[in-house]
Amino acid sequence: MLEVLNAFSLLGTSGTIMTISKDRVKPSPQPDSWKLAEIFTTGVVLGGYLAMMTVIFFWAAYKTDFFPRTFGVSTLQGTPQDYHFRKLASAVYLQVSIISQALIFVTRSRSWSFIERPGLLLLVAFLIAQLIATLIAVYANWSFAAIEGIGWGWAGVIWLFNIVTYFPLDVIKFAIRYALSGKAWDLVFEQRIAFTRKKDFGKEEQKLKWAHAQRTLHGLQPPESKKTFGDRSNFTELNQMAEEAKRRAEIARLRELLTLKGHVESVVKLKGLDIDTIQQAYTV
Repeated sequence: MLEVLNAFSLLGTSGTIMTISKDRVKPSPQPDSWKLAEIFTTGVVLGGYLAMMTVIFFWAAYKTDFFPRTFGVSTLQGTPQDYHFRKLASAVYLQVSIISQALIFVTRSRSWSFIERPGLLLLVAFLIAQLIATLIAVYANWSFAAIEGIGWGWAGVIWLFNIVTYFPLDVIKFAIRYALSGKAWDLVFEQRIAFTRKKDFGKEEQKLKWAHAQRTLHGLQPPESKKTFGDRSNFTELNQMAEEAKRRAEIARLRELLTLKGHVESVVKLKGLDIDTIQQAYTV
């Protein structure tokens, strides 16, 4: 039974995978490389999630009456010798076939999978493969594969179950990428606020806001020069101004050392005299 179902699943999966070569993708804005750690981690975590969802579906269909009670479908509870067990095999086959191939839409995209539209050929191949799988699960009555048709009611329930369990796949993908980037560990070891680069839980910003509030309370204007440090362009302009002032100071120092007029003005300034009141003339 498992060999026959695996053969049908492999046939549909191979046809879908072959269309990836004609997929509609966005080129990477930066030089890319093989991210083996991300690939293996994503494969293990997403594969474990899909396996867990299949186990949950099997348990809910075989051990509980949740689906019959909620959706009014026939029960699949029974013993391995009962004919219901053959229907359960068809239901599990359809559930695995749909969600395992839908995973390709998650792994092919960098953002939300339902935002980045796949290629038309890939989408058509997926729909055809899952339509065939649905027809097999609904109508097939193959004793050699130990499966029996479950009807369109169960097929709709399985499609709904897979749609609900599909959406967390994108969230898991983002969580894996965020954890492997190292930013998640910065939040732990450097006491940063989540999704920011603020250290010590934003205490510096809180102190700045408190000081600003105190100055406003006492009628003092906040220093405008402080605001310029937030912008990178303004910060570059400040650096240029500082270099200009340094250059002017150096020119003034050399003028005092190398010219007679500058030396006289320096001595007068040190003694606290007013050069305009000095009547004697001097030449350079």
